[in-house]
Amino acid sequence: MIVVDGRTDREKLVELLQVPEQTHLDFKAELDLTTKRDELNFVKDAVSMSNRPPGGYILVGVEDDGALALPIGTIADRARFDGARLGDMIRKYIEGEVHVISQVHEVDGYEVVLIYLPHHRDGLPVPMSKLGQFQGQNGKQVVVFREGDVLVREGAKNTPLRLAHWNDLLSLRDQRLREEARAHIDSLIADLATAMRAGGAGPVLVPLSIEMADDAFGEAVVSHLESGSDIRLRQFLGQAAALVSNPDERRTALDKITILTAHAMYFERDAVAEKAIDSLFDAYAKLGHGDAAAGLDIITRVYILGSLAVRLRQWAVVHDLALRPYPPSGDIYIYSSWIRHGQVDASRADLFPKDKGGMMISAARVLMSEQPAMRPDVPDSTAPDPGDLAHDDALFNSLCQFDILYCLIVAAEGQHHGSGYPAASAMNQDRSNPAFEVVATDPDARAAMFPTSDEPKIAEAMTQVFTSAKRESFGFGGHWWSLPQVAQRFVSNHLGEGT
Repeated sequence: MIVVDGRTDREKLVELLQVPEQTHLDFKAELDLTTKRDELNFVKDAVSMSNRPPGGYILVGVEDDGALALPIGTIADRARFDGARLGDMIRKYIEGEVHVISQVHEVDGYEVVLIYLPHHRDGLPVPMSKLGQFQGQNGKQVVVFREGDVLVREGAKNTPLRLAHWNDLLSLRDQRLREEARAHIDSLIADLATAMRAGGAGPVLVPLSIEMADDAFGEAVVSHLESGSDIRLRQFLGQAAALVSNPDERRTALDKITILTAHAMYFERDAVAEKAIDSLFDAYAKLGHGDAAAGLDIITRVYILGSLAVRLRQWAVVHDLALRPYPPSGDIYIYSSWIRHGQVDASRADLFPKDKGGMMISAARVLMSEQPAMRPDVPDSTAPDPGDLAHDDALFNSLCQFDILYCLIVAAEGQHHGSGYPAASAMNQDRSNPAFEVVATDPDARAAMFPTSDEPKIAEAMTQVFTSAKRESFGFGGHWWSLPQVAQRFVSNHLGEGT
């Protein structure tokens, strides 16, 4: 499983290099666009990829087994891989539009072209508009595709469109049509909730429903929080948690619980936030064996809430999210954190490689970017572009910092099995440094996140987690070096010089 988020930065490339070819990821050892054969085969691959929602990536310069194939300097003209030029090439052969984003990277002495192909905006697959053929070595014409062909990506190959594909192909389009159909009524609900809160005539509360659009639901939640009564909020949490076991309702229910939790945190309604987190954990605990995908959906939202707790500096919430043993009872193997259990379970189900890549960090960032109600502290006007990862990306960086803090808390406070895996080691260290720094410099933050650990124990955990992250980073280009100075000073003060 990969996260198709539109990014083409180096950290995204590192993430993609950890997984094998699949429906939304294609590797090409080489691609000579000066030849008709390679041009037509690339067009076929690109159209097939963009025809399958939500689109995907093509990596040029990577063997089928993931090995890098093109030493720096092999690509004579990098301008041929410019996104606009690739788009112009594809458009000559299709009925419809296509948008291509590309970037050339240098990794360990090799060059790789990272090409992003989004799904078509109207949600429908596009057919080829003309015959694509080239002259083979024997002088005969080789047909790559024909006029009218509708091709889609399936696994690591392209295939003609079949009836079995339509449900997947139309899923995003159907969702968009439903959202457009209810947009007007949802806007009215949101305006009504806002007007009720501003009216000052007493607590007139908007009913909470799982079917509400997320923005309208967020406004309704705020009206309940401002009323000072949490009865309906608690009732809704129980109803939503029960729906998590239903695959058709799962993500909608989880989104609503996450939005409610985020707003409770933002408005510092600690009791409601704690109850909402309990609801997430209860839903997780009720999942059966083989529900790794559902578990990963929950843990991804735990990361969203953890990143919000970091941005709001609610360190006790960080501790509460990180240190929940799973399973909660019994004498079998117990993980110190449900987060680690979710990671391991997802890895065993091949949802992502074992202890590789950014895991749910990228998925959480995409979800937050698409759902403003999950980030009440970051309005759309200041929210980062999902497809453009800057060094100061507030959402991505706070996710990395929560990841490190969870690992530190488990290392120092965990009473069971399973140390935390630093997924942020796949990213640049600068994104995670503030996590080490706040632990080293803020006594109140330490007391909230490590209530049963003394400074030497915390310093030992810091050394352990950083050493693990630095070691893991070598598999992603080695962008971790040494602890921030204040963190190293904290470690030296409590464990001795040279530690």
